[in-house]
Amino acid sequence: MLAAPATATLTISGLINKVKANLQNRADVSETQGNPEMRPSAWIRDALRELSANYPFEELRLPGPMQTIGPGLGWQGSNYAYPVSQFLNPGDDVTLTEDPVIFLNGQQAVSVGLVTSTSNQVGYSMDYLTPKAIQPLLFIPGGVPFKYTRYGSQFWFGTQPGQPYNVYLPYQIRHPFNPDLVTTPIRMPQDWFDILAYAAAERGALNLRWNDQANFIHTTLYGDPKSAIPGTGELARPGLIAAKILQQERDRRVSPVQLLPGVSRY
Repeated sequence: MLAAPATATLTISGLINKVKANLQNRADVSETQGNPEMRPSAWIRDALRELSANYPFEELRLPGPMQTIGPGLGWQGSNYAYPVSQFLNPGDDVTLTEDPVIFLNGQQAVSVGLVTSTSNQVGYSMDYLTPKAIQPLLFIPGGVPFKYTRYGSQFWFGTQPGQPYNVYLPYQIRHPFNPDLVTTPIRMPQDWFDILAYAAAERGALNLRWNDQANFIHTTLYGDPKSAIPGTGELARPGLIAAKILQQERDRRVSPVQLLPGVSRY
């Protein structure tokens, strides 16, 4: 039976034997180790944390709740500064985000030239600026915040919103883990399981002071020279035969690509 899209199909427990096999079935690769950090489940956990912080996985992506920004609605009455947690579902932390989407009613959209009719609401993705580049916008009141940045635990929006606007944030949550680690569902596609198992085995080899095996596994993990970043020689993505393709790339493979030119000050 096939799994539904973007659902977990395996727990950490189900990958332990694969990690052990990648370390030549060593007897000390075991969940009975007295130090929990010497167990395969811990290596899988750490590999999951690294991979899910660097690559987008549909199993971890969520739309945030609709929130309102506007005069005096921000952190301690700020117009431009808002807690990141305000745009996440309760209890979530975030690794990767899309740009926040701001909604303008018809009259607002006409006033800034997005549309010519007042009949429809318009959703518009904000553009990221560095904290330094956005500073001149943060203290201009009464505008429409089409730019944003993140600073610590806050989002800063510029220019300052002159009236209330609805905003939501599509984002990827930090991979969660159960207190009983081995029961944790692995939130990534099935075709990444071998990558995860080798990445965990590489960590295990280092902990076991088996450095030549760690180096061999790392070379195997990045086995496609075509994935090298031009001009650097650095391999950009793991893949035992070919570099992994992300789901978003599969989805758009037969569609035209839209390019949005733009230059940031910094």
